[in-house]
Amino acid sequence: MHRAAPVLTNKNTTIDIRFGEESFIAESERRLIPEDWEELYDYIKDKRNGYTVMAIGNVDTGKTGLITYLANKLFSDGKKVGIVDADTGQSDIGPPATIGLGTLEKPIIHLSEAKLVDAFFVGNVTPAGVLDRSITGTYRMVKEGKQRGYDVILIDTTGWVSDRWGRELKTMKYMTIEPDLVIFIEKYEDELLHLKRAITGLGASIFEVSSPPRLRIRSREERRNIRFNLFQREFQEAKEISIPLDSVGINYGFLGTGREPSKETKEVLMNILGPNLPYVEESEDALLLLTETKLSSTVINSLKLLLGKREIINVTKGDIRHLLVCFTDKEGHYLGLGIIIDFDQASRKLLVFTNTKEDLISNMQFGHIKVNLNGVEEGKFSPWMV
Repeated sequence: MHRAAPVLTNKNTTIDIRFGEESFIAESERRLIPEDWEELYDYIKDKRNGYTVMAIGNVDTGKTGLITYLANKLFSDGKKVGIVDADTGQSDIGPPATIGLGTLEKPIIHLSEAKLVDAFFVGNVTPAGVLDRSITGTYRMVKEGKQRGYDVILIDTTGWVSDRWGRELKTMKYMTIEPDLVIFIEKYEDELLHLKRAITGLGASIFEVSSPPRLRIRSREERRNIRFNLFQREFQEAKEISIPLDSVGINYGFLGTGREPSKETKEVLMNILGPNLPYVEESEDALLLLTETKLSSTVINSLKLLLGKREIINVTKGDIRHLLVCFTDKEGHYLGLGIIIDFDQASRKLLVFTNTKEDLISNMQFGHIKVNLNGVEEGKFSPWMV
């Protein structure tokens, strides 16, 4: 799984470590858990009533290790700990493309051992293009953690800390959540000065800690393999179910949200596309066309002009097939992910591969990433593609 964990032993301690064939133990004369982590723990150990801590750091700086360390220490002290995993690309709590809320029921080595309580579907393994969902999802998971009465809520964030959008994401997430404490974990001094300056004077306490001295840097391919394993685990016991579009609420997509086109709309479509119309849904703001092949931009622009629609959504069966979706219950709580297999346009039903119980499904959310039934990512797309 390409994961590592530091172990700090006491004097005269015997430990029993069991691992697989591709695992190994490396000894270090240097302390792998920085001393200022202990100082941070002392700062927050007596906090209660939903005290919220947000960790910010670059890629591979030890954010997840720090969150795991704090969670274990707090749990050992008898605290109820909530953990919000907002790193959608390298999810430990909940599957990829989600922001998960977890809690500890026992000491853990990896954050993935925390119990999943709820999750929010962002729709992709990166917050790029959906900053609003990333911020909203983190806020909602923190809010639920407070409602559940966690003493301390620890937030693990993505490593996107640079460029204007990285600054936007972290700044707006801070302003929305209003954490009590922000931890900056850095490899070198002032690595995150630009983000510290962004939140200085806005009310939160700031604590700076060191990145561990020995970190295993994961390649892009390793990160992809981790997600592959997580997707495989999510769909391990999945089966095919049929979802009538008219029986569920729909988010992040146009398919299933429209009605049969009016007589006037049909006449315009037949004049341009011919008498054999494709599957069509009409809304006040948009028209969705499910065609065998993509229509040209000229045809799309003509339809916009003639029908007065802001958007013409043109998709094919190939666009829909293997699209990742999410299901929630009537209270908006996470139920599970699904992969679209096919769409029966006559009955307006989606055939979906999922382990979600059909009778609990109240809402379906379209993602903008494709994953095949074996858990392999097939591509990313712009939001609202269907």
